[in-house]
Amino acid sequence: MGYIPKKMTNNNLYTAGNQFVDPATGNTYTGSYYELFDGTVFSGKTPNDPNSRKLLVDYKSVPQNTKVITSNENLRYQKLNPTNQELYKYGKDPIAFIPQPIGDDYKRGSIQRYFARKRNETPTRILEIDSNTYDDLFTQGGEYNYAMWDVTKVFWKISGPLTDTRDRSGIVIAGIADTNRRLVDYTNREFRGIKQYLSNLIQFVVRANLELVSDLYSGGGDFIYKLDNNGFSGYYHLMADGTIMDGATHEQSQGKILLADNVVAQGQVNTLINGALGNLGTT
Repeated sequence: MGYIPKKMTNNNLYTAGNQFVDPATGNTYTGSYYELFDGTVFSGKTPNDPNSRKLLVDYKSVPQNTKVITSNENLRYQKLNPTNQELYKYGKDPIAFIPQPIGDDYKRGSIQRYFARKRNETPTRILEIDSNTYDDLFTQGGEYNYAMWDVTKVFWKISGPLTDTRDRSGIVIAGIADTNRRLVDYTNREFRGIKQYLSNLIQFVVRANLELVSDLYSGGGDFIYKLDNNGFSGYYHLMADGTIMDGATHEQSQGKILLADNVVAQGQVNTLINGALGNLGTT
């Protein structure tokens, strides 16, 4: 058995029999035992006992007229007392953390995010935590209360095209929203609640460089070039910060910014942007 902090065990207990069964023999166990924070029971005085082995609850000793279902979980709660309840309070609760991506993160295109979920709360409470807190909880270091908190980590894309696209060679380029949606859906299988927590799939993205709506077309009369006020016709696309640019996609753009030439055109642009942003976390 790996190292277990002393405060996470209830040591030097004794049973005269009819409480536990030794699975190796099938007989009732008599002698010293210790209990872990989760209610699991082992023979021996402490986890340092080289011959320690896991014991099972002797269900025959549970009164038959009890109204409580004799599951392992219920039996563990029945055995709780002021002494071993303190085991569940060992270590600090994690503190919420907000990532602050820097230039290198945006060049790399992603960050690693870390989360903790309290085991015994409904509805589920999830906190984003820093890497040091995650490491302590994951390795059961003891500074934070790993008895009460589960942890997970999520790769989070913050640079690139908004959705999955193909370059001129037909190679798929992973999009921000699509990549994050896939990763969140996968993590949510084992870490329920993370999908609701991470509903904003473009969180921490530099939106000025984010292509939002592509393959739009104007036959003329709607937009002008910002540089010289000349009329524009052709394909254009919209960035997430509201910038209108030439080219069906950002990759195909010549870097020229367009301006709406009338109120109707600007209204249509606003509707497209608001609709696209509003749908990012729902599809």
